[in-house]
Amino acid sequence: MTFIALRTARVGRLLTNKRSILPTLSTCRSSSTLTREDVLDSDGLLQFKTLHEMNHYASIAFKDNPLFGTYKAEQMEENVVTDPAKEKGEFEWMTYGDYGEKVARCRTVLKDIGIKEGSKIGIISNNRWEWAALASAAYSLNAAIVPMYETQLVKDWTYILNDSECSALFCSTEDIFVKTMKEVLPNTPSVNSTFCFNLPSGEPHSLQTAMDHAEGKDTEVILPTPEDLAGLIYTSGTTGKPKGVELTHDNFVSNVYAVRTMADDPKDFIRSSDRSLAFLPWAHSYGQTCELWCAVAHGGSMGICRGVPMILDDLAMVKPTVLFAVPTLYKKVYDGVQNLIGTSSPTKQKLMRAALDMGRKYKETDGNLGLIDGLKHKVLDSLVTSKIRGRFGGNLRHGFVAGAACPKEIIDFMDNIGIPICEGYGLTETSPIIAINAPYPGKRSPGSVGKSVGGVNAVIVDPETQKPVGPGVEGEICCYGRNVMRGYYRNPEATAEVISVAPDGKSRLFHTGDLGQMDANGFIAVTGRLKEQYKLENGKYVTPTPIEESISMSRFISQVVVCGANRPHNVALIVPDWIAIRSALKISEDTTEEELVNNKEVRGLIDEEILLNTHKLKKYEVPKNWAFVAPFSAANNMLTPKMSIRRKIVIKHYEDIIGHMYGDDAFASGAYDGASNHEKAAAA
Repeated sequence: MTFIALRTARVGRLLTNKRSILPTLSTCRSSSTLTREDVLDSDGLLQFKTLHEMNHYASIAFKDNPLFGTYKAEQMEENVVTDPAKEKGEFEWMTYGDYGEKVARCRTVLKDIGIKEGSKIGIISNNRWEWAALASAAYSLNAAIVPMYETQLVKDWTYILNDSECSALFCSTEDIFVKTMKEVLPNTPSVNSTFCFNLPSGEPHSLQTAMDHAEGKDTEVILPTPEDLAGLIYTSGTTGKPKGVELTHDNFVSNVYAVRTMADDPKDFIRSSDRSLAFLPWAHSYGQTCELWCAVAHGGSMGICRGVPMILDDLAMVKPTVLFAVPTLYKKVYDGVQNLIGTSSPTKQKLMRAALDMGRKYKETDGNLGLIDGLKHKVLDSLVTSKIRGRFGGNLRHGFVAGAACPKEIIDFMDNIGIPICEGYGLTETSPIIAINAPYPGKRSPGSVGKSVGGVNAVIVDPETQKPVGPGVEGEICCYGRNVMRGYYRNPEATAEVISVAPDGKSRLFHTGDLGQMDANGFIAVTGRLKEQYKLENGKYVTPTPIEESISMSRFISQVVVCGANRPHNVALIVPDWIAIRSALKISEDTTEEELVNNKEVRGLIDEEILLNTHKLKKYEVPKNWAFVAPFSAANNMLTPKMSIRRKIVIKHYEDIIGHMYGDDAFASGAYDGASNHEKAAAA
């Protein structure tokens, strides 16, 4: 058999999972007798058909491996740290074996409160071991989870709990628990039980109390099938009400198996020795599938980040080998280095630029630099780029990025410091992975979002004819495969809007709503959103995403939204990085941000940055005017929980400023962050 035939056969086995050495479903109730050898195949890979099997078998196969790391502050006595070596605290690790025991207890808790086959439980929590244990326990009763974000509004929690008909609710903090008891539960009649993670043992609504009572009890498993519902993940709802995406066990499992096909050695892409720092929410499909379930399926571990403000400290302690992030994290490091270069002495600037240039050469030659350049690279790496890698903990072998477009300049920068970033692409409705770059020869093309993963068929379709287009032609990105959702919960109309018949004439084709193109080698590039594309007054079509991506490459600009539908030209709403601006222009801290808004030097700097970073764009795409605005955040509902900008909400909120930039006669009413219309106008 040829190598190609062998490889094809192996991929087929990975995807279909038909070579079963596992016990049949009927024998899983006596699974306490299973051994590591029973649940691993001849390649040492975990075999499973549902998320229940994956979690249960992982607790057997990787029993002594660390799984979750939780930060614990050092104990203090009279404001004095008892152990100076642990002044910053440390991460304590739970093993897979411990996790398996906690899942069993959680299963008893759920059974005792009436959770049965087909039930749904709501979870309002950031990442923590209780989140994963409850999810796994629910799967073991053939129940489903409905994850929500701590940052969501009360009205969102109420709507989601009612729409999904949750039977129980689990909250992370006491604040959220009290808020739900007062403002949510009176309006959610289906919720019969509520628990809080942070309440101490002994309190009636404490999860720990319920788990203590469950100790020693053995609750029988109700085995799910691959076609059963595993979770309802509600979309952000940038317009209208959120939609519940129905994801089955097979949806998730097929995506985990698909990741293995991206490497010639299926154990290499995600290794049992890998460790991540979990700061992306598992309530979103990106963090849940790509980080949580992929790690569990391969015996990896993850430190649970305390929050974005502590991310650098946590990176230093956890020292991850892989990292799942959105572009913002990598851009912050990029901007930090650019700011350092911009404010350093000429000698230091030269040294840093030389180190990045040598890093680029090292990448381009695959490490074959020759004697002289090899020595230069070693010295410069020691002096400069290793220090930058150290900000990620020092052990990162590659990172992943998705959730939003990541500028190629950022990808190239990370390559130059020795950390390849694998761009990926997908949606909640696709479980989520459609395509991904892999850090192997021929499997990565920076600037693209990679090739479709095994078992997922990506196709570019003409939005008007609905016919597939050829290489290099822009159209709507669509896909079909086992990863496509079952549908939107109790919403057949919305489901019908995004599902049609695939080119094979039988599969369900999912329409992403994203514009893109695929090259002859199968690499996909996302070029914008189909619904975000608009027409200027002169009839020219504009896709704002690439324009925003270009402008945001400025280290002086944190966020940007471009608009211009039915207008003579584009304008931009810009969130400035005041720290970088003050540093570059040597502006005193005594100068207020209100004064900076109208500072001629500041405005001139931004004008130059826009021109510099948009020189490759078409003339009509470049904004002719811009205004400073306050940061877009989840708190003001302008960012989704996965940090995507809610464009329509931003544009609606700032319609007065936008109108002023176009010279409209009157301002709309309204204020932002306490600012008057006069103050808002000053920004324009």
